[in-house]
Amino acid sequence: MKTLLVAVNATYSHTNLALRYLSAYCRGQFPDLDTVEFNINQDPGLMLADIARRRPDVVGFSCYLWNIELILPLVSNLRQICPETVIVLGGPEVSYDTDYWLNNYPAIDYLVAGEGEKAFLLLLETIRDKGKRIGVEQLTHIPGLVYRTGDGVKQNPQEPLDLAEIPPIYGGDLSDLKNKIVYYETTRGCPFRCAYCLSSVMGPVRKFPLERAKAELRNLASVGLQQVRFVDRTFNYDAKRAYELLEFMIELDTTTRFQLEVSGDILTEPVLELLKRAPENRFQFEIGVQSTHTPTLAAVERRSDLGRLREVVKFLMEETTVRVLLDLIAGLPQEGFERFGESFNYVYELKPQRIHLGFLKLLRGSRLREEADSFGCLYTERAPYEVLRTDHLSFAEIQRLKIIEDLVEKYCGGRFDKSLEYLLRDGKKPFDLFNAFAGKWEKAGYHWYNHSLSRLYQIIAEFFGEGNPDLVHWLRYDFRRTEPRRATPKWLGGRSDRKLENELISSGRIFAYLPELEGLQPREIGRKIFVEEIPFSTGTEVFLFYFSQEGEPARVFVLE
Repeated sequence: MKTLLVAVNATYSHTNLALRYLSAYCRGQFPDLDTVEFNINQDPGLMLADIARRRPDVVGFSCYLWNIELILPLVSNLRQICPETVIVLGGPEVSYDTDYWLNNYPAIDYLVAGEGEKAFLLLLETIRDKGKRIGVEQLTHIPGLVYRTGDGVKQNPQEPLDLAEIPPIYGGDLSDLKNKIVYYETTRGCPFRCAYCLSSVMGPVRKFPLERAKAELRNLASVGLQQVRFVDRTFNYDAKRAYELLEFMIELDTTTRFQLEVSGDILTEPVLELLKRAPENRFQFEIGVQSTHTPTLAAVERRSDLGRLREVVKFLMEETTVRVLLDLIAGLPQEGFERFGESFNYVYELKPQRIHLGFLKLLRGSRLREEADSFGCLYTERAPYEVLRTDHLSFAEIQRLKIIEDLVEKYCGGRFDKSLEYLLRDGKKPFDLFNAFAGKWEKAGYHWYNHSLSRLYQIIAEFFGEGNPDLVHWLRYDFRRTEPRRATPKWLGGRSDRKLENELISSGRIFAYLPELEGLQPREIGRKIFVEEIPFSTGTEVFLFYFSQEGEPARVFVLE
């Protein structure tokens, strides 16, 4: 029996975790099981042709918020091309409102709600043993299965799986994953009950065996992956287990970065001290702040000690090499535009490497979707079910926040740090600056177009140059600090001082600043440095910019 599992990933560099679990769990009994991973940027017609060419008896689709609108027409067309193929959908997007899916999409034969490993295997066994025309009574033993009966749609109760039963998925030859982003988990479920999140309805946390996790992480780290992204909803819910895994990852000999979702205010002192030992680029922590408004946090049942969170983020930024990403969600109950600005200011002033400004999505199965009317929430009819307005946030204000989100993505994250710091001098508030920036951006019609990096520098100078005489100089400083391979644009008014660079190298004076360069050839040193004279209104400064690592900002020295 030919079985095909299909994923449609968000980008080419992403990989699908669910397919690997299902394949590992089922392939012992179904050796002809095959998998294929597409991405949402590919032609759906070519996807259909590829699936049909394989002539599967059973095809399963992994369904998420970002791919469901592509998968549904793909399934409908597949039904016409391959009428005898059994079509099964699983994943978080179809695990809720199951009547809706089967009543509105006749091309779907079955849904698997919740964990799919055991359920999918039992379904394959039933199809193999009983044929494709299976009676309802032969499906009742399959946990989480959703199917049609003469009386409508029936869903079998779900059964939590013993995670130790799932075979390891990252062993053997993993060379096909090199330079990919690989998803990984050491637990399922979440100890918290945030009303906007599906993890809150998954039940208590269950753990994969610790030694298995270490073995797989060692295998992944040896391949040269770009990133291993953990999908554990709260990696550090168990401080002792988190400590042991973090220590293990610190000691690996690898260039792979591990991204973890952590609850910042419950990071313990031993864990923080441990992180001081982490090598550069080893960890990236995603910390969900979401809001700093007490009534909002209460409405979504989210507990957060904001004072402790501030201390933890400050420690991570100052005492460790951990990269910090902080999340906010616009559109939550009780939080209007100005109050959201206060949450933004709190996050911005912590100076993380990245701020992610997201928008509330009313996920199927989440409590907040059920309570949408209670806070006047309107949202898009189709995925991703994103907020359109609430009692506290108008549609126009959400659109303004969309432009602010775009500007935060473009201008925050390191490249314009000193220029923004200059514009925020004298106690100006970050949200006020970005709100004014968004107003100018929209009025100029710049939100309709893509802009080159050089143009981004020009635009901020165009908008904020008046009354800020040193802005162009700080833009020049930021450009030189982050762009090792580009000449300074002429309009910024500067050029590298090659004469001084050569004098620094030939005299050996460079080694007083950078002793690690001793032993390198002059030409090699020259490729790593820039010397730039910048005429600030308070006096001219001469800077030495040293690029020690590819893709990282320069280390900067003021030359005497």
